[in-house]
Amino acid sequence: MNFILNESRLIYISKINKVQDYIEKHLEDELSVGQLAEIASFSSFHFQRIYRQITGESLYSYIKRLRLEKAAFLLLANKKKSIQDIALSLGFSNQASFAKAFKIKFSFNASEFRSLNKFERKKIIESIHKKDVSMNGKVYDDKIMYTKPVELSVKSIEPAKVVYIRHTGTYKGDSSLFESLFSKLYSYTSLKEYIRKDSKWFAVYHDFGDITTEEKLRLSVCMSINEEVKTDGEFGSMILEGGKYAVGKFLLKSDEYQLAWNYMLSKWLPESGYMPDDRMFFEYYPPQEYKDKEEQVVEIFIPITPL
Repeated sequence: MNFILNESRLIYISKINKVQDYIEKHLEDELSVGQLAEIASFSSFHFQRIYRQITGESLYSYIKRLRLEKAAFLLLANKKKSIQDIALSLGFSNQASFAKAFKIKFSFNASEFRSLNKFERKKIIESIHKKDVSMNGKVYDDKIMYTKPVELSVKSIEPAKVVYIRHTGTYKGDSSLFESLFSKLYSYTSLKEYIRKDSKWFAVYHDFGDITTEEKLRLSVCMSINEEVKTDGEFGSMILEGGKYAVGKFLLKSDEYQLAWNYMLSKWLPESGYMPDDRMFFEYYPPQEYKDKEEQVVEIFIPITPL
């Protein structure tokens, strides 16, 4: 079994390495998510999520870091080459955008950096390394924090109609926001008499932070329905797609949700022999056996397809 898991992770590593090799050879080009996802043979919808979970660094951060590090090298290796030519040769749209990014990373503008002596440059680089909390694009396993599930399974589910209330904006770690959204949805569905004994409750994630800025992230808190319903105002209806999903069942405190997602995306998925497809990720909240407990049973659903 371990051999199978290791082989699966190696496939993920190989795909990420292939993308990184392409990026290094095409830093001067406009690099799109769709293009790089196709090179990796991953779903474009989830590619950046996978990339960050596997490497510990966002795709855009990796590209930007490589461009700036190569720029620093070129500034010193070829002092006759103009700063503008270096900037344009590394995919920056203009010298102004390059100058801003370079100053933020190295604390000096490009011409100042070029004139520093070796000792001064060494101190700058050491300072950058101390501040850099990323994994520098390296595929990793044991450095990330996660919590293990109490149960793991792969199952096929039927499509589910749901009523939802949607939030646009930052939501990570904001338990009070989730409580407010569920409370609003419960009040609405109760008033409309949509709630049944077998109603199910979900949180659906439409975007990912590396692709979408946090203020534009979309979260839908949902309740399943068995019939066609009319919705209005901030409430809507949609279908949660059926098909094959990986399901991790966790017992979580309010501040442990990200640890559970870390396990599913960084530990389980790369070793599973599957990759995610274009359907949305979601959390399902089954009936709680012990409602007075601090922990809550949560099931994380990841849509999967074979590698």
